[in-house]
Amino acid sequence: MAKVELERMMCISCGNCIDICPDFFEFAGDGLSHLKALKNTEETEEIEVEDPSCCTQAEELCPVSIIHVYD
Repeated sequence: MAKVELERMMCISCGNCIDICPDFFEFAGDGLSHLKALKNTEETEEIEVEDPSCCTQAEELCPVSIIHVYD
């Protein structure tokens, strides 16, 4: 399992993560990206996924580097 973390308060709402990985990312009501998360804090969200391939692509294409994938 891999852990995916999103530092959502630094999101610029570009939508790259949602385009690449809509199963795990979506826009929240405040216009920022939201990780369809199991664990939330005010500033970060995280989930565990079996296949992090689209999340890894989102991490690479995020212009503000707020997506982190850990093995």
